[in-house]
Amino acid sequence: MAAWTNWSGFVRAAPQRSVNPGTEAEIVAAVRDGPAPVRVAGTGHSFTPIVESNGSLLSLDGIAGVVRTDANAQTATVRAGSKIHALGRPLYDAGLALKNQGDIDRQAIAGAVGTGTHGTGPTLGSLSSEVTAFRLVSASGEVLECSAQANADVWSAGRVSFGSLGVMSEITMSARSIYKLRERNWLMPAAVCWHELAKLRDAHRHFEFFWFPYADDVVAKSLDETDDEAPAPKTSEHMRLRGERVTNDQRLFNLGCTIAKFLPSLSPALQRMFTRAAMGTSDRVRWSHEAFPSPRNVKFNEMEYAVPAANGADCIQEIAEAVRNKKIATCFPLEFRFVKADDIWLSPFYKRDAVTISVHQFAGQDFTTLFDTAEAIFKRYGGRPHWGKMHTLGAREFEALYPKWDDYRALRRKLDPTGRFLNSHLRHVFGESDG
Repeated sequence: MAAWTNWSGFVRAAPQRSVNPGTEAEIVAAVRDGPAPVRVAGTGHSFTPIVESNGSLLSLDGIAGVVRTDANAQTATVRAGSKIHALGRPLYDAGLALKNQGDIDRQAIAGAVGTGTHGTGPTLGSLSSEVTAFRLVSASGEVLECSAQANADVWSAGRVSFGSLGVMSEITMSARSIYKLRERNWLMPAAVCWHELAKLRDAHRHFEFFWFPYADDVVAKSLDETDDEAPAPKTSEHMRLRGERVTNDQRLFNLGCTIAKFLPSLSPALQRMFTRAAMGTSDRVRWSHEAFPSPRNVKFNEMEYAVPAANGADCIQEIAEAVRNKKIATCFPLEFRFVKADDIWLSPFYKRDAVTISVHQFAGQDFTTLFDTAEAIFKRYGGRPHWGKMHTLGAREFEALYPKWDDYRALRRKLDPTGRFLNSHLRHVFGESDG
């Protein structure tokens, strides 16, 4: 069958069988009858090999769209293969919006939910934390309705399960009435950022910053609700095209990354140049689903860990100092965001308010030194990795990081006793043998 690669080109798969189901019944047949391991590919925005399979690889592109909305309950039920960028306008037309989003909207909603994808905001959880119900196709082909009232253990565990419990076919999410956001971007000395961080966090619905480690300033970004006028909302097709557009800024950044790849000694000067390019402030108002995402078309590989919120500033400063001291070549900034605690068994935010710190490396450029350096620091801070982003942890480390680890493994074995959903990466994660 045709080979598959993820978005960055780093993860590859050569499945025996590629399946594009158009109905839930076809998902059931593919899961029950296809060669194992059975994995599901969204848009390939995970950087770990969670999708890799030499058995069956499913695409849920044909399982897309809004099933129903409930304005009174403020919920939306969507098919699992729906791309996030395609949900904003139909929800808007129903008077609803997601409470939060990340800064990339290319992913399929099931993949984003299943890996604990998030935006920023100290009072806001991940996308997974807003899931009120889902339908799950288990290894036997049984379809489970999962919520706090039905199959509650599967719901508690399955909202962040990265396809290890089964295949989601439909997801119901908590939503809210439509709203507009004012976006501001500005430069701020890093020292001021550390001093004012708590104030900035509490003053804005959403606050985050990007820090090129060789620069003295950070690029800060806030989003706040407003009643000010916004342009008419774009169609879903316009949102799709907006996310694929390559701007002159991105072309310049891609060129700088390419130069640094072959002339690594220029990384510090290039980072300072990219920081200066962000000089000044910007101020614009848009509907929420248009304000959250930004086009990201310079390809990269990524590592991200969630550390206790109180330790976030110390952690990112230690990583930046290590990058400078080791003279590590990279052109990407570190990204810093806030996420509220939740109660999902394998969520990086389980019972812990967190700060997430993302480390990126240009696609095709060696990331070993950068990621190994950052990961060693993340571990010292008790960090938990994003399930879709690079890490080297296995079952022993996860057992220490997640209080519900043994409960999750027992549930996984109950739902999938023969390991039909386990590829080699997930066998390592769960400490399962190939037998």
